[in-house]
Amino acid sequence: MRIRSWTAYIVVSQLMAISSSAQAPQPSGGTDRSVWLSYFGDQPITRLWAVHLEGSYRRTLGLSQFEQLELRPGITLNEGDSQQSLFAYTFFQAKPTANGSFGPPPITGKQLENRIFEQQQITCRLFNKRDSDPELIQRFRLEQRWQDTAVYGRGYVEKIFSQRVRYRLTAKIPLGRSGLPEHYFVTYNEVYVNLASKPPLFNSDVTYGAFGSRLGEHWAVEVGYQFRDSAAASGSPDHKITHYRCICYRLLPFATCESNLTGAAALNQASQA
Repeated sequence: MRIRSWTAYIVVSQLMAISSSAQAPQPSGGTDRSVWLSYFGDQPITRLWAVHLEGSYRRTLGLSQFEQLELRPGITLNEGDSQQSLFAYTFFQAKPTANGSFGPPPITGKQLENRIFEQQQITCRLFNKRDSDPELIQRFRLEQRWQDTAVYGRGYVEKIFSQRVRYRLTAKIPLGRSGLPEHYFVTYNEVYVNLASKPPLFNSDVTYGAFGSRLGEHWAVEVGYQFRDSAAASGSPDHKITHYRCICYRLLPFATCESNLTGAAALNQASQA
């Protein structure tokens, strides 16, 4: 059977409230409003293999300041309707802003990072395995990271290599029982752990919850709340970031191929990115 592959175009308007203790060294604070323009897509080569393409560009709400660029090409292996593997490279560039999430001075200039990661995603549809049944999605990711950090007065410091493990558990609950539900609730928690012989082993913890609606066959919108505890990663004991997110997904039929990736699966992968 010939099944459409899907490409998700994502536009994100995001309000981030960042709290930090006044006693913490070089704290950030206040509220940062950002606009994200993102692309996400798996383009099938065969029934099992697909080219994964993903990109994200982020500026402040007034578009006056650059904040982040992320490019992520990879190869997806569709091992079945409920299991995918992804092998990918990530180019990551970020620039701290006054109240942003990438850290205040002495961090300065554009921060560069190159990553390679291996990912396994398993979807378990409960009950009768219909589109209207709740889903549990597990995602395991192992990252190899090469980081260049620009420090005020010193330029780029020596490139740092590190490894990190990420585990995300997502619950997606359709709000409806007939056919493909128009509305759903999604929540996840993701834990980041450093693979290192020296502390800290804990890197970050992210919790997200949102209500989503499918607007016809090709569109979906999601409004949610995300809380990120990055105390260990930032070096500030109270560095916590709150995101209020409004995401619009465009699920566009890009091509037809013998592929296991359906429109619902594409929406799951896009929301998991």
